[in-house]
Amino acid sequence: MWNGISCNNQTNHVVKVTVSFGYIQGVISDSLCELRFLTSLTIYGVTGTVPLCLGNLQFIQTLDLSLNNLRGIIPSSICLLTHLTSLKLQGNEFNGSIPSCLANLSSLTYLDLCRNQLTGSIPPSLGNISFLQYLDLSENQLSGNIPISLGSLILLSNLYLGRNPVSGNIPSSLSNLSLLQVLDLGDTQLSGTIPPSFSQLSSLIRLYANGNLFNETIASSPLPPSLVELYLALNHNLSISEAFFHNLTSLKSLYLSDCVVNISKSWLPSFQLATISLVSCMIGHEIPPWISTQSLLKTLELVNTSLVGEIPSWLWETNPLLQSLNLSGNHLEGTLFSNTSIWMQLMLLDVSRNVLSGHIPSNWSPNMEQLLISDNSFSGNIPSSLGSLFNLQLLNLANNYLTGVIPFSLGNLSKVELLNVANNYLTGVIPISLGKLSLLLLLNLANNYLTGVIPSSLSKCSSLNVINLGNNSLEGSLPNNFSQLSELYSLVVHSNSLNGSFPFSVLNCSKLQVLDIGDNLFGGEIPSSIRSLLELRVLVMKENNFIGNIPLEIGQLRSLQILLLSSNHISGSIPPTIVSLEAMAIENQDGFVLSASNVPYQDGLEMNSKGTDQHYEYILSTLTSIDLSNNELEGEIAADFGNLKGLRLLNLSMNGLKGTIPTSLGKMSQLESLDLSRNYFSGEIPIELESLNSLGSLNLSNNNLSGNIPQGQHITSTFGESSYSSNPYLWGCPLPKNCSWKQFSPPHPPPISMNKEKSSAKYSWYKIAMGLSCGIAFGGIVSLIHTRISWRRKYYNKVDKILNSIFPWTKNLEL
Repeated sequence: MWNGISCNNQTNHVVKVTVSFGYIQGVISDSLCELRFLTSLTIYGVTGTVPLCLGNLQFIQTLDLSLNNLRGIIPSSICLLTHLTSLKLQGNEFNGSIPSCLANLSSLTYLDLCRNQLTGSIPPSLGNISFLQYLDLSENQLSGNIPISLGSLILLSNLYLGRNPVSGNIPSSLSNLSLLQVLDLGDTQLSGTIPPSFSQLSSLIRLYANGNLFNETIASSPLPPSLVELYLALNHNLSISEAFFHNLTSLKSLYLSDCVVNISKSWLPSFQLATISLVSCMIGHEIPPWISTQSLLKTLELVNTSLVGEIPSWLWETNPLLQSLNLSGNHLEGTLFSNTSIWMQLMLLDVSRNVLSGHIPSNWSPNMEQLLISDNSFSGNIPSSLGSLFNLQLLNLANNYLTGVIPFSLGNLSKVELLNVANNYLTGVIPISLGKLSLLLLLNLANNYLTGVIPSSLSKCSSLNVINLGNNSLEGSLPNNFSQLSELYSLVVHSNSLNGSFPFSVLNCSKLQVLDIGDNLFGGEIPSSIRSLLELRVLVMKENNFIGNIPLEIGQLRSLQILLLSSNHISGSIPPTIVSLEAMAIENQDGFVLSASNVPYQDGLEMNSKGTDQHYEYILSTLTSIDLSNNELEGEIAADFGNLKGLRLLNLSMNGLKGTIPTSLGKMSQLESLDLSRNYFSGEIPIELESLNSLGSLNLSNNNLSGNIPQGQHITSTFGESSYSSNPYLWGCPLPKNCSWKQFSPPHPPPISMNKEKSSAKYSWYKIAMGLSCGIAFGGIVSLIHTRISWRRKYYNKVDKILNSIFPWTKNLEL
């Protein structure tokens, strides 16, 4: 009576166990091995390793341990299960090699080991499992050649070897598999070409051979007429002629990329395709005329194929079944025809990254799911009729010349997951109706002329992962109810006129990884409660009015990789806890990646939804950085600051820092930019900086450094005089005076007369009043220079120019 347990009614033995816990919990108990008469065992939701005692289940026929969290090696005791007909171990973390003794399972018809971490070569002994019909070894780390012995599996109908680094040529022995229907050799390192004998695979329906190293011209077809789906994408320099398709009369789906297609304009194919996908192929500068003969076409992708000119009218007239059209990444121009019926049947249109112009058509199919027309020259208003596309999931109108307001009707797109209208000329306010988009993952309205406040209704978009409202003219403060956005990963509102104190509402967004509030009017102190954002990787608060100290708790943000606090009024010393930032201490980082429901973030914004990849304007491109420049910081740099070995940019310029430059900075092997200028650092430049071979920018000017500049090859050959100028007691190349300290002495200023005239003891009230007026005016100017950073910079630069013109000998002195 137990669910998932079956017994033999005559012997009362348990013969079948099916267990599903729903979550990863528990391990496979050794007690299962006592069920000696078990014929079927299926377990989901376990971790740990496979018990060796499973080899005692001598009557078992079906063993399914797929989609668990099992690790370790596949135990050889499984080879004792000689009655086994089906073995499923896919979707685990098994490592090590495939046991060659699996060949002992002579009754096996189904073997699935895909999506593990198996290494080594494919055992040739697998070719001895003569009854095998299904073999899946894909998505592992198997290497070496494909065994010739696999050609002995004459009952095989499905063979999956893709997503492994196997190499060499495709063995011609596979042409013996006359019952083979699906062959997956995709994304491997196979080379050569497809064996001509593959034309004997009379049952072959689907061939995956994309992502290999085929580099030869395929003049005649090596494939059988039975083929329905062909994937030959990502085979660089592969050249295909029209003769290749001569026998493929049953072909319905064709996927090619990164190859040359040599087909004449007059060619009439012998097939009728439903899907054509040509990506990054050389097909000429116009849409191939033979496509007009494909009257059953449903999907057409001609992506990044250097097409020019206007979209031909026959494309709209001869394809009545077309549902998906992707012409992105070309040089197509002209307009989208607004009077054609094709818009009333399309479900996907992607013409992004062209030079199309004109207005956006307003009559679309109610079944439209993806409308992607970014990176063109479309102008005019966003049609309010788009709000009636109730099935729309992706809407990308970014990087055009659109004007007017964001239609209120877009709030009716109840299924939309991505809404991007960034980089246009849109005005008006953000519609409060957008708060109804409960499935919205990404909202990008950046780089427009939007005004007003950020509507609090956006907090109802409970699925939001990414919000980018940067570079507009928004005012007010960040809504307090943004704390309800529990799925928020990235919040970017830089370059607006937002004000108030630090937006405390975001502190409840526990998944937040990117917070960019730079270039606004926020003020007050940085709260110590920022430590609650444990997942934070990017913190940008530059060019605001923040005051006070950098909180010690900043060091608790262990994932932090980018910290930009420049151009504020932050004082105090650099907290020693900064050296605790673990993410900045990791060397050889591949870059910051934000993952949020298929929304990764790396030097920009990438999104994959419904099988479509989309790239968006970058938000931040600097990786692993600390910029505290142009503040009022004092004190010294901690001696162990160099423990942040993963740091690539360090800018502490224009502060009041003093002391010596820590020698530990020489351990920052990945450092690409170092700016310590306009401080009060003294002492010698550490010789350890010579080891910073990745350094491409260095500025130590305007300090009190002394001694000889380290003469390492990278230091002297890469950086010029400006990197060291205005350090009065520093010498050596590349400064003009390449001399030793004994020879060096700064020029003496001209003598100043010590004669003083006697001052009159009597002053008139007029002179006193004038003196007071001048004093008040001078004091006001000094006060403004002291409080406004931009005035202070201009004043000091002007003074420097005047002094240098009057006293040329002061150019290399720190005044």
